[in-house]
Amino acid sequence: MKVQLEVTTSCNLDCEYCFRRRNGFSDVTPDIVEKIADADEIILYGYGEPLLNPNLKEYLRTINGKTLISTNGMVNGIFDEVFEMVDRVAISLDFDARHRRGLVFEKLKEKLDLAGEKAITQIVVTSDNINFLPELVRISAESGADVQLTNVVAGDEEIYRKILYFEGSRFNVDMISDIDDRFILSAIKDWSRGKGRFKEAYKNLIGKIYSHGYSVNIPYIVESRDRIRKARHAEKIVEDSMDIAREYGIDFERAEFFGDSRARECPYEDMIFVRVDGKVSSCMSFAYTHQEFVNEHLKIVNEYVFADLKKDGIDDAFENKLEFERLRKNMDDSFPWCADCPYVSGCWYAKQNIDCYANKISCSECLYSSRIARCVV
Repeated sequence: MKVQLEVTTSCNLDCEYCFRRRNGFSDVTPDIVEKIADADEIILYGYGEPLLNPNLKEYLRTINGKTLISTNGMVNGIFDEVFEMVDRVAISLDFDARHRRGLVFEKLKEKLDLAGEKAITQIVVTSDNINFLPELVRISAESGADVQLTNVVAGDEEIYRKILYFEGSRFNVDMISDIDDRFILSAIKDWSRGKGRFKEAYKNLIGKIYSHGYSVNIPYIVESRDRIRKARHAEKIVEDSMDIAREYGIDFERAEFFGDSRARECPYEDMIFVRVDGKVSSCMSFAYTHQEFVNEHLKIVNEYVFADLKKDGIDDAFENKLEFERLRKNMDDSFPWCADCPYVSGCWYAKQNIDCYANKISCSECLYSSRIARCVV
C-alpha cells in the first residue's frame, strides 16, 4: 500500500507554473495522518511546502512505513531535523528564480550538502534552464545526490511556449519529420481528392504507421518542426548530463521528450493521493480542478475524488479505486493518445478532459504516463 500525502497547501515560493495558488492554504490534520500511518510507503508531497506544516515532526513519528519528503529547500531550521527522520528527501534544484520566485540557490546547496546520499534532486527543465542542466547534475553528484529530471506541465500558454517536448509519438516523428513538406502537402491533397499520383505513396505511409499500432497527426508533426528540433537538442544535453551522472556513480532518472502511445504506464498504479482535507484522488493530477495547456490547446482537468478519510477508512479508499485502476493497467487500450489524433485541434472532448473512448475522466493527454513529466512516486 503506497500513499502520497499532501501535508499542506501553504508555500514560501511563488512558482508561476504551480497550480497551488488556486487552492487556498491549509494543513492536514492528525486524524488523516493516523488513517494512513500504516501504509508501506508514504510520500509527503503535494501543492505546498511540507516543511511549513507546524506538526510535521509529530506526523513523522506517527508514520510507521518508509517515508520520502519533497521540499523546495527554502525552509531553514526544521530541515536539519526532518531529513534525519525520513528515508529519502527530494529537493527541487534550479539556479533560476525568475519562474520559482523566492528561490535562493545558496540555501538549496546547503540543504543538498547536508542531506548527501539520502537526497534526490528534482530538476524541472524548460528552454530557460536546459543549458544549465549538466552543471546542475554535477552539483547534485558532488553532494552524492541522485537526480530526477522532469519537463514542466504547463498551466497556460506562456509556460507552454517554453517547453522542450513534443507530445506526438516518436515513431511517427521519425517516420514523418525527414519527409519533404511538399510531398506531405501534395499527398494530403491527393488523398482528400481520392486521386492523384501521391495518393498511393500516402496510403502506404499511413498503412505502415497504423500497422505498428499508431494513429498519426501528420499536420501536427509538419507544423512542429521547430519544437521537434528543440526536443532533439534537449535530448542531447540530457545524454551529456547522464554521462556526468555515470562518472560520479549516481542514479539519473531521465524525462522523455517525445510521447509514445504504445508505451504508456501510470506512475500512480497501486497508490492513492490524499489531499490536505482528507479527500482521496487517484493521482496528483486529478486531485484538484485546474487548467493545463497541452497539444497546443487549453483544457480543463476536473477533480476526481472517490473517498474521504474524514469518514472512510484507508482500505475503503483503495477499494473504491479499483475500477479506475483496471483501466490504467493497460493504458494504450483504455485511453487514446490525443497527440497522435488528426482531430485533436479543436476537439471538444479533449478540452473537457474526456475522450472518444467514453472515459469521462481521461488520461489521454497525461504527460506523466509517457514519462515526459516525472514525479517522486
